Amino acid sequence: MKHVYLIQPNCLLSGEIHLPYAAGAIAAYAWQFEEIARSYALCDIFFKKEPVEQVLPRIKNPYFIGFSCYMWNIEYNLVLAAAIKQKFPKCIIAFGGPEVPDDTEYLEMYADIDILMYGEGEITFYLLLQNLLQNKSLEQINNIAFRERGEIIKTPRSYNKDLSDFPSPYAAGMFDAIMRDPANKEYMFSAVLETNRGCPYQCAYCYWAGTVKNFRIFPMERIQTDLDWIAAHKIAYCLNADSNFGVLERDMEITDYVVQKKKECGYPIKYESCAAKNKEDVVFAINQKLHEVDMSCGISVAVQSMSPTVLKNIGRENISISNFAQQLAMYRQAGMSPYTDFILALPGETYESFMQGIFMAIEAGQHDYFNVHPLEVLPNTRLYTKEYRRQFGIQTVRSKLFQVHLSTDEEIAFASRSEIVVATDTMTREDWVKAYRFSVMIQVVHSFSFLRFFALYLRKSEGVSYEAFYTDIYQKICQNGGFIRKKMNTVFQKVESFAHDKSDFNYYDDDFSHTFLYYKEALLLHFMDNREAFYTEMREYLLPYFSDLDLFEDLLRYQFQKMKHLHSKCEVLRFEYDWQNYFADILDKDSPVLQKKKITVTAEGCKEHDWKEYTKHNIWYGKREQKMVRRFTGTQ
Repeated sequence: MKHVYLIQPNCLLSGEIHLPYAAGAIAAYAWQFEEIARSYALCDIFFKKEPVEQVLPRIKNPYFIGFSCYMWNIEYNLVLAAAIKQKFPKCIIAFGGPEVPDDTEYLEMYADIDILMYGEGEITFYLLLQNLLQNKSLEQINNIAFRERGEIIKTPRSYNKDLSDFPSPYAAGMFDAIMRDPANKEYMFSAVLETNRGCPYQCAYCYWAGTVKNFRIFPMERIQTDLDWIAAHKIAYCLNADSNFGVLERDMEITDYVVQKKKECGYPIKYESCAAKNKEDVVFAINQKLHEVDMSCGISVAVQSMSPTVLKNIGRENISISNFAQQLAMYRQAGMSPYTDFILALPGETYESFMQGIFMAIEAGQHDYFNVHPLEVLPNTRLYTKEYRRQFGIQTVRSKLFQVHLSTDEEIAFASRSEIVVATDTMTREDWVKAYRFSVMIQVVHSFSFLRFFALYLRKSEGVSYEAFYTDIYQKICQNGGFIRKKMNTVFQKVESFAHDKSDFNYYDDDFSHTFLYYKEALLLHFMDNREAFYTEMREYLLPYFSDLDLFEDLLRYQFQKMKHLHSKCEVLRFEYDWQNYFADILDKDSPVLQKKKITVTAEGCKEHDWKEYTKHNIWYGKREQKMVRRFTGTQ
């Protein structure tokens, strides 16, 4: 039999790793056919970024090796493919996956690659194995490129209209050997669930926009069988890979089955999906069901940008600001915390419009959590094309993969790459740096609450806008040159050098974690570790906003005590004003009343014993749930 190997290395994040779903899916389709099963042996599916010298001895007499390529493994795959080709020069090597551009560049650049596979791989992979076995021309197969007689041949693109006969890799047993292997017992596996394919939207930066617009569905029986497998194998995290979960009527039925498995088996523990657009009521109902059994990984009310010009340029439509505010209020009143995503440096965005968009979101009620993502260029998107880049003056810088929470001791051969937009014809590199610094600072002081209670009080009781308040505080920090500015410069020192192509974009600090961190996480940790110094300096910036010194001092103490430090203890605290009820009412009442009334609360302590534990539990996994903020109970 001819030996086949599939390689889909995934990132190991603190002991958690995804099962190689794509590799399993194409194998399940191909090996359902007797001719393939009789002639080929699927010897192994490699799913970890192991040292090349450890992988090579486990590959025996390979005939065909397929690589599933993503932004987090492309560099590793290229290194491993070169080593395999050197040892086994007659082995056929194929590259597929979303990181493979829809052109022939990889064949021109890398002599070790024999075949490129584009788009969905199930049928293409099967036909490749079949034609190779029968010694037929590969030109009959759509969605590939290959070399023949010194020339590169690229065949037409096509998509499958029907997914009903695509077997599940879980039910087909493609991961059974991985789950049985004693060497893998140390890992916590995550699983991907597909219920449909396709996306009706055309966002310029998104890979989904290049796929089929119409939704093609997998049978409900397959979906339920997949969830049965996931629950039976005690998979903690399940990622729904649909582009718009909630857009189809049956998605509510799928949610009910997910919840049923959690109640019956305890698994999956968490279920995450990309929410459908313009289906607010359905998405809310889905998230409410997940929230009730503690399965939600957070609720996204995404905007990416608030600029009409930007939205037109990227082919996206947003909900109105009033609808946005209503959704935030709806989730908040139900006890759920939605988050909002922004993307920095989208075409047409300026420094001013980007910052205004963030403040618009805060004014609309986004006080829980918002993300600022650098714009990354992905193959097979409009943003990737030379025409689109020229149209909007897009300038990029390549970095080691901007992948947080990976170990900092990852070898260079294991590291992958990101291509990040740092300038356009409406945003200079200097403005990009300024916007990134300011927006990250706002995430820390507002989303992570370091100044949120002051901002809320001044907005509701004194009429000071969030934009005016944070702009003033930020300018004072930058002008003063004190402790806060020094810490900011420490964290952001790589950002400006990266923008000018002098360093990579990743940040780490071994005092807090042996992994890469988001800049907002790093800045938060620096402030938290020096909480007293932060509020001592901040006191002089905040005091001019208050005429009542007693009220100011009480609020400052409340703000200080709300931040959960590594050494915070469970303790009883007393305040001169009823801040608890004031802030409980502030988001749902136009004119909340602050009573000068002594209150006593019990403040929770910190359970972690060092900064690395604190970072993992309260920042990585806890930031959307505001776990860095202390809970006060028992108001008297």
